[in-house]
Parts: sequence; C-alpha cells; structure tokens
Amino acid sequence: MSYHRLTSIVDQHLTQDMANYQLSRNLVSVGYYVNRETRSSIAHSHPYYEFILVRRGICEYHANGGRFFLHPDEMLILSPGTVHTMLCPEEASSYERLILQVDAEFMSQVLVSFVPNVRPAPPLYILRAEAVCRWGIRELIERINASSSVSDAAFREQLYRCQVGELMLLTAHFARTSQAIVPSASSALLSDVTAYIQSHFREPELSVGSVAQQFYVSREHLSRVFKNHTSESISHYITDLRMQEFRYGLLMGKNVLPACLESGFSDYSSFVKTFRKLYGITPADYREQLRSAINRSI
Repeated sequence: MSYHRLTSIVDQHLTQDMANYQLSRNLVSVGYYVNRETRSSIAHSHPYYEFILVRRGICEYHANGGRFFLHPDEMLILSPGTVHTMLCPEEASSYERLILQVDAEFMSQVLVSFVPNVRPAPPLYILRAEAVCRWGIRELIERINASSSVSDAAFREQLYRCQVGELMLLTAHFARTSQAIVPSASSALLSDVTAYIQSHFREPELSVGSVAQQFYVSREHLSRVFKNHTSESISHYITDLRMQEFRYGLLMGKNVLPACLESGFSDYSSFVKTFRKLYGITPADYREQLRSAINRSI
C-alpha cells in the first residue's frame, strides 16, 4: 500500500511543537513516521489524542510506569497528557508507523455523540493486531487522511466526526471483547513516581533526592527501580519533561528566559549548556527556527 499521499516524516528532530501548532488548526492530523537513524524520542506528552499504528518493525514504549513492545499491526492509543517515550532496538533497520492525532475538545464532542455512557478511558490502550486488521483500522485512518482534501470546512468536519466516531465505537467494542488491552505498570512504585514527577517537574527544587523522600525510599533504590524499568535515569527524565515544557513555551510566544524559568530550570547558564549538548543549537537559535517555521506555515 502506498503512503505517498500522507505527510511523511523521517527521523524527526525537535519538531513535535510544530505538530502541536498544526493540530490546533486542523482538528485531526495524519502522518507516516519513519525512524532509521533516530533511535529514541524524549519523554513527552501531547494536548491531543494520539493513535500509533505500527506498520514495520518492533518498538519499545515507556508510559505511565509501564514498559511494553508494539508489533506490526498493533495500535497504541494515548490520551492527552500521557507522558511516553519511544525506543527503537539498535538491530532494527527501521521503525515505521501511521499516526493519527485528534484534537481533545473535538474528541470530547465525538465521544458524547457516538460513545455515550462509557466510563472514562484509561490513559492508554493497545489494540491487538487481529482486531486492527479484521476491522480495517488502517484503511479507516487513511480515509480520515483523505477527508483533509475536502475544501468545504463544515462538510470536512462532519466527515471527521463520523470517521473518528467509528474509530472510537470500534475501540469501545474491542475493550468489551478483550481485543484491546491496558498495559499494567511494571512497578506500582514507578507508576506513582512517574505521576508525581509529571505533576511537579516545573518546580526547580524537584530532584532525585526530593522524590525519594516523598515516597519514603532510598535514593539508590528509587534510581535503580526507575533505571531498570525505563532504561533512563530520573534526572534525565525530569530534564526531558522540562525541555518539552520549555519548547512548548517558545511555541506559545514566550521569550527564552521566562520559558526556561517557568519550565523548572533555575540555572540559566547550565540550562543553555544542556540544551546545546542535547540538540546541537542554542535555545535562542531554536526559537528563531521555530518562529521562521511558524511564519512559513501561516
């Protein structure tokens, strides 16, 4: 099946903020993402729903204290605000997935219309490959993508509403018939710690030591559990979340210093060094690139 009509994004670097910007204008967005050289993503979350349908390769995801693998034709559904990280095995030639993103407010309207009286969905679902293939989920997402070419905005929105409604009805059916699973946390402690960090990472005083104190465990034990289940350190995870917040602040029009401080970084010079080490450019240069990209898209 050719994906030449889909937006193709290969080895994405530091462009998720732009995806947020585009989605706010379009209600839904569909793209085909390919990882060849880039083997991982930073810990991040979205203000919208995300549906990740694997087309090629196997990839490891970390989310909500859980660690799990996605295989071809399986689909991961993430609710807004669910922090997740993607890791590609080094031996894999590529990891390819079809991604549908849906505006949160629009999704709320769809759920009221199509799936009433359903309990709140968990932060994430995995749809089994058999159900995805049998019910033509890939084709449904491709039809959603085709609807973007409809010039009449009102008619296009109605198409989106019906198509996304169908997708959510099927998801509810899969959940009832055990064709959808909710990955459990690999560690109850890790699940609680992850939620705590996500709520407090903007506080400059948050550290590995303060988190360990909050949960009455030793710093060494907490660091070991976190590393074993997520393959990254707590300090790196906190930095990733703060960098995500900083970049979003720039997207919202903030200047570098206020965005830095509001994201939880207290030492500006140290922040600049870390940013440059991670991304290869200065925060100011990134802000200018972001502004130029926004201006081109308007």
